[in-house]
Amino acid sequence: MYAQPCTPDPLYADSVFGVWPDTTTNFMSGTVGVVYAQQMDIIVPENAGEIDPNFSFVTIDSIALTGIDGLPAGLEVTCASQTAASCTYLAGVLGCGVIQGVPTNPGMYELTLNVMAHGNFLGNVMSIPYSFTGYRIEVDGEISVGELDGPILGASRNVPNPFTARTSIEFSLAAAGTVQVRVFNLLGEELWTRTVDGRPGLNKVAFEGGDLGDGVYLYKVETGQNTSTGRMVLRR
Repeated sequence: MYAQPCTPDPLYADSVFGVWPDTTTNFMSGTVGVVYAQQMDIIVPENAGEIDPNFSFVTIDSIALTGIDGLPAGLEVTCASQTAASCTYLAGVLGCGVIQGVPTNPGMYELTLNVMAHGNFLGNVMSIPYSFTGYRIEVDGEISVGELDGPILGASRNVPNPFTARTSIEFSLAAAGTVQVRVFNLLGEELWTRTVDGRPGLNKVAFEGGDLGDGVYLYKVETGQNTSTGRMVLRR
């Protein structure tokens, strides 16, 4: 067996179907010359009508990701395939894949995710091609060589946002190093802190809302080199 490139995020285990991040949250941005890693979590619906009402008569067995058009140069897709076939996911089972690599050119890249849905209708096997649009990756200009000497931060965000109980604060690093993640209320009062050993590429730190009330909170991701902040919304 090949080593799997990712582990499905249990945050989505109770969902009926979906792809995370969705096109509203979208993929993390990257930086030229900095390691990029964006995990995609997916649950394939058992009825194709959940994706497109025109195919509501088809029961899905599996979906194969056949490719992503428009990826920035230097990035590729690897999958934790659930069958012997490449990049294939079974209906109703939480799975994942990763867009990863080192981008080489800046720009805004509009993506198209191409899949082949395998299913049946009245006992007849069907394979239906389908494409998903609305995704994008923005790649910023190159960081200087001096700046790469340490755990330089790339983009950060929390997913899902808004969240009801639990969210993951995600950030990318150019190199391994110690990272501090803190959460504040809008008055600037520190509510939570966690220090982690970050690794190159995508990192995730889980945050539980606990007894916090509904509202907007701030998170800050810090290394010895720089800081990234963001806003997250707790909505029960």
